[in-house]
Amino acid sequence: MDKEIKPAVALLIVLIFITPIIVRFWAGGEHALARAGVYFLQEDAHNQLSLQADRLLVTIPNNGDNEGVFDFSPFMTEPGTADLMGNIAYFANNDVLIRIGSTQYGPSSYLSLASSSDPDAERLRQSLSKNSGAPAQLLRCDLKSKRCQSFHNIQAPWRYRLYINTDHDEVYLSEGTTHKARAISAAGQPLGDIDQGLLFPKRIRPYQEGLYLVDTNHRSLHFLNKGSHFSDTGRELKFNADTETQRQWLVDAVYFADHWWIILASNGMTNTALYRADHEGKILNKISLGAKAEPFDLLVRHNHLLVSDLHSGAVYRLNQQGELIDTIRSPAIHKYFTELAASRAYYQNIITLSHIALGLFAICGISGAIVTARRHRQANPKMGYDPTALPSYLNPLLPLYRPSTTLKPAHQLKERSMSNILISNIEIIPGKRVTQHLGLVMGSTVRAKHAGKDFMAGLKNIFGGELGGYTELLSEARQEATERMTEQAKAIGGNAVINVRYSTSSITAGASEILAYGTAVFLEDK
Repeated sequence: MDKEIKPAVALLIVLIFITPIIVRFWAGGEHALARAGVYFLQEDAHNQLSLQADRLLVTIPNNGDNEGVFDFSPFMTEPGTADLMGNIAYFANNDVLIRIGSTQYGPSSYLSLASSSDPDAERLRQSLSKNSGAPAQLLRCDLKSKRCQSFHNIQAPWRYRLYINTDHDEVYLSEGTTHKARAISAAGQPLGDIDQGLLFPKRIRPYQEGLYLVDTNHRSLHFLNKGSHFSDTGRELKFNADTETQRQWLVDAVYFADHWWIILASNGMTNTALYRADHEGKILNKISLGAKAEPFDLLVRHNHLLVSDLHSGAVYRLNQQGELIDTIRSPAIHKYFTELAASRAYYQNIITLSHIALGLFAICGISGAIVTARRHRQANPKMGYDPTALPSYLNPLLPLYRPSTTLKPAHQLKERSMSNILISNIEIIPGKRVTQHLGLVMGSTVRAKHAGKDFMAGLKNIFGGELGGYTELLSEARQEATERMTEQAKAIGGNAVINVRYSTSSITAGASEILAYGTAVFLEDK
């Protein structure tokens, strides 16, 4: 019979094999998270360039002084916080409005940025991945005093965009996950909302006397009234898709130099590119930013177009023809993106090693199975399945088995065949007489084939034909059950088993039980 594997050994083999699979999926998730989620461009209330990459807010002064860096990580170490998948917007006094809390914040909630001393980015990242779906409180923060308070108990979903009209500090909020847009006064009073006709809205920007809203899935702009008359004007501008590269989702759009400059993305909001379009939404040309550039956000500043690159952390400055003038690089942003790149490389190495380990395990497993099967066949040549071969107990020339005078336990009488013990499914044996009735004996086994045989059987189910692996399985099971039955008969002093019957039942998928039973007797010649 097949050599049995101990359960502990089988469990160890399974654990060894699935460990790199688990590590691979874990490292894949970590690798996906080790990249910037957002990279926004805007101007603060003092007309200084503001860069926001995830939790970092960097201000680049107009006078050339050192950049100001504000890290919102201390907020995000609290349980239940949500990650930054929207932009930080500025009020007229340069306070910022940001969604970085949890649903636990109430109207009187206050949080000091200086109160937390835990800068552990890993803890931050883990907390983000677990608590990103629920709506969270909008907070108004004073960056100088490092204190925040709830903004009139207004909540925003996970993906959102903010625009603040600093003339009256009116807040405009687009909710990407709920497909709506809202206007809120500085006092927290609702000015209106739009909840029809939008699919994953993004940026709200000023345009002439009103506003426009970027509609991602409809690849269009909705032109809106602002202030207390916030509503959709009904005017819409739809852009063409780039059918050549399959980019069809609108990420951002700004009006610059008598053209619309838009960012389109492929499925999954990846593979972004910058395009220039006319007033009717027809794409005129693609703007080259580099092979690996991932444009994310746009800003018109000082008669130039600024484009943020989610891949490298750079900000490209373009002229009115779309030509690159120079690249703005923030030391703090560059350091952050470098850390993310190092983290991605680390997890990519783990993924590669996991693939190598899986490949080696597969090769070793197949090689080991082949070697083991070959050795087994060499040690047990009679066990090769031959449908025409007769079992040894049907040899008519063998004399009847003679049990010894000293009875032994069944497990000590294990033999590779039933030798010359007589097995019959009738009660009377011609030429023999029963001199001693010893009682019921039985033997059973539950056997299964390995996964490879099950796989091949599954293919045979599609194309038809004999399931040779299962035929062999049942033959081996019947032989094993018969051997165990005869061992019992020998153990109680019998030399024959009469009135033999077989029974089979399915225990689980790919496994079968065979039961052999009969009456053990002692026969002599008449």
